[in-house]
Amino acid sequence: MYTNILRTIYKIENNNIFSSIRKGFILLIPVLLLGSFALLLRNFPMAAFQSFIEVWGGGFFLTILNFTFDSTVGFMSVYLVMSISYYYSSTMKERNPFLRVMAMVISVVCFAASFGAASGSMELSDLGPVGVFTAMFSAIAGTRLFYLFYSWMAKEYRFRSPGTDVDYRNSLASLYPLLFCSLIFIGINLMIQKLFHAENLNDLITTIIVNIFHDINDGLGAGLLYVFVLDFLWAFGIHGGNALEQVAQTYLLPNDTLSGVVISKSFLDNYALIGGCGASICLLLALLLFARGRDNRYLARSAAPAVFFNINEILVYGMPVVLNPVMVIPFILTPICSLLIAYGAAASGFLPILHKTVTWTTPVFFSGYLASGSWRGVLVQLVIVAAGTAVYAPFVRIAERVRKNQAELLLNELTGLVKESQDKGRKIILLDRHDSIGLLARNMAAQLRVDVEENRLPLEFQPQYHSSRGLVGAEALLRWKYMGENVYPPLAVSLAQEDGFFDRMTNCVIKISMSACRELLDLGWDVTVSANISADQLNSPKFTERVLRMADTYGVSGHYCLEVTEEASVDKLEEISAHINRLKAAGIQTAVDDFSMGSTSLKYLQHNSFYAVKLDGGLVRGIPGNSRNQEIISSIISLGRSLDFQVIAEYVESEEIRDTLKKLGCDLYQGYLYSPAVPLEHIKRMQFGRNISNSKGESPEEQTSYV
Repeated sequence: MYTNILRTIYKIENNNIFSSIRKGFILLIPVLLLGSFALLLRNFPMAAFQSFIEVWGGGFFLTILNFTFDSTVGFMSVYLVMSISYYYSSTMKERNPFLRVMAMVISVVCFAASFGAASGSMELSDLGPVGVFTAMFSAIAGTRLFYLFYSWMAKEYRFRSPGTDVDYRNSLASLYPLLFCSLIFIGINLMIQKLFHAENLNDLITTIIVNIFHDINDGLGAGLLYVFVLDFLWAFGIHGGNALEQVAQTYLLPNDTLSGVVISKSFLDNYALIGGCGASICLLLALLLFARGRDNRYLARSAAPAVFFNINEILVYGMPVVLNPVMVIPFILTPICSLLIAYGAAASGFLPILHKTVTWTTPVFFSGYLASGSWRGVLVQLVIVAAGTAVYAPFVRIAERVRKNQAELLLNELTGLVKESQDKGRKIILLDRHDSIGLLARNMAAQLRVDVEENRLPLEFQPQYHSSRGLVGAEALLRWKYMGENVYPPLAVSLAQEDGFFDRMTNCVIKISMSACRELLDLGWDVTVSANISADQLNSPKFTERVLRMADTYGVSGHYCLEVTEEASVDKLEEISAHINRLKAAGIQTAVDDFSMGSTSLKYLQHNSFYAVKLDGGLVRGIPGNSRNQEIISSIISLGRSLDFQVIAEYVESEEIRDTLKKLGCDLYQGYLYSPAVPLEHIKRMQFGRNISNSKGESPEEQTSYV
């Protein structure tokens, strides 16, 4: 039951329409922040500062602020149409970049048509926050209609014209879909004018919302409804403050100038919406005080400066609160509680009725004092912040648990897909998926990239033993975690390769493992530490140079080995032999991982001087009772004597396997019989010949190398 609930929550969060709207707003965060900070400076609550910007440079600075605000927030709806259309078009079957661009253009055309631009009913202000609802509708409907018409229309019926330029022909092919889409939106506009007597779709939507407030004469009732609707819209990724601008202008702003009125726009901004919608400053404190996840605490710290000035987009979209069924509850409940506390304080006479309009960007406590002209306003805000933080606290913990369980559930599915692709020998694409799996993969790739850039990849080391000399080496294995859950190493590699930072990840692993090797050598251990690389990397001159520089830095010459794990076609890797010889001359050994008697593995040995080969795990596991496997391994060992390379057996999980290998002439072992992969500190405490028990309870399959 709980699993089904988690799946349902994730499906809601990733519905194509809701997700596109949310991502569209996220894409506009820099635009909105720039405009909000321009507004903040333009209305900064210091008389001296206001006088300064009005006269400095003849008002040049003030002009810059006005231009910045007008060019960002002033055209917000237009930007929103394009951003939502961009994301929504990515969910269509046709992935042609040209069609995505045309969908954005046509959505803007539909947006203009929905206002009845030709009739003169469209105003410049409609392009800003006022037109948000129409922007969302136009982006979704316009994009969908364009793709429908384009796919329904056979190629022979598309508008065609002679010309050799591909872009020219593609552009003309979208002429009829553009015509049909614009005609539909023009028809909708005319129908609205005739049936509902409204100028356009935006006026109709605004009128419906305003009418909700029309019959509410009680100031407290209007305030509660306004706060509820505003935060409810935010919960779906809709910028509530901008969407309800008309309501605020009609019902709340006039109250700012009326004496004796409690509920006004300034009252709500300074007491109910502290830190922005959802009383976000309370969420910020709850994350800083009660969140256990590193990501949430980092988000809170990065969003704190903006939230201090009531700009909360970073926090709301970053957590996210949007389309988060758990966080929506306190997000709506906290501002309502805050409003009731402030209203009660004002009704009882404790809080002086607001006698001065204070801009919404004024920081908490300062706004309380300026709005009330008394320390009591500050005290009321302090009580509100404490109460709101208490409301958010348990939901922060619950949200973290739910997110962790969701991640674990989807991580298992993601791991299963990777294992299936490995079994079938095919490449898997994860980051371009548009379902919950794809979203998780993108989030994981982003976190992995950060950990790589900060050199925070966790490694463990699986010891390698000689039959007579004891511990002689260790293989570095990736043990990366996401939201506290172990990640299947090949999955991490697949994400790094697909997202384009696999080389940086490999460099990070080599750097950390070389540092570990240096520590073991300083303790007097004569060991060799190995790490995995791909054949393509071994073929790269730049990669070889980096390895040589790092080896020189850490002083691991003669004690470090690179294991080639990818069975790529060596016929196309022309420089690999020269690089192997160059590494060998510098004391860096190379080995072939997962070696069998296949043609690819044998080609590695034709022109390359490898230090060792590691037997394929399937061969080693199949030794008991399988004479063919024993013959193959015996042949590889004989080949090693002839070509002067050592043979290392992985997956040595029982004494029977080890004893059989020894009889066949293999003396180097790595596997659960001796030790699983363990932290470096465990390796340091190990004595020759002593095993570390598998206290973690991991299966041998989980001890997979990172490539």
